[in-house]
Amino acid sequence: MKRSLLKAMATGVAVCAAQPALAQVDLTSMDVRDLRPEVQRRYDEALAATTNPSVLASLGSSYMYASEAKVWCGIATGFLKNSIRDKESLTRCEKYHRLMTQPAPAAPMVAMPEPPPPRPRSAACDSPLAATLFFDWDSVVLPTNADETLAFVTDNKDACGWNSFTVTGHTDRSGSDGYNDSLSRRRAEAVAARLQATGLNASALTVSGRGESEPKVSTADGERNPTNRRVEVTASN
Repeated sequence: MKRSLLKAMATGVAVCAAQPALAQVDLTSMDVRDLRPEVQRRYDEALAATTNPSVLASLGSSYMYASEAKVWCGIATGFLKNSIRDKESLTRCEKYHRLMTQPAPAAPMVAMPEPPPPRPRSAACDSPLAATLFFDWDSVVLPTNADETLAFVTDNKDACGWNSFTVTGHTDRSGSDGYNDSLSRRRAEAVAARLQATGLNASALTVSGRGESEPKVSTADGERNPTNRRVEVTASN
């Protein structure tokens, strides 16, 4: 027994993983003289499998089947020493040895998902003006629709190939030139800060204020005009 066990362990391969499934054999119908070596072989292979490092590490069904085969083949061997063919132990010995030696099922093939299609290029990509935000009089507070307006810039950045953005602030003509220059710059900085918060790099942004020098609508000096109180974001690649 020791010699056959050492031989099984010396192969270095788990019997339960390496051998193809054997044809089912009815041990209960065999002669006692033929049964003894058959049962002993199954016991030795099961014992070798339960001490194999790879089987021990898995602690899966292979280990369970090998443990059961070792137990039941050992019980059957005990009966056979007294020339007794115990039907239950022989049946279970063969059953678990067969399960132990059958190859592991192949891992199911998992199809890799198709990559998402590229975002279609928007017609707006051809316009340099990507966004315009309008401000209240003498205010640098972003309008309530600022996030929605700036989302167009960030959502289309990759599809349009934009990598450079100019943020330019403007005012109406209701204040002094010096005050409006400062106010327009602060408006542009507020918009630039929000763009950075959405993920744009500061190095991609050019920020400036033009005061009241570039009105969208011509007005008399000193007139408050909501259309001129704005920040424009232009994009290029």
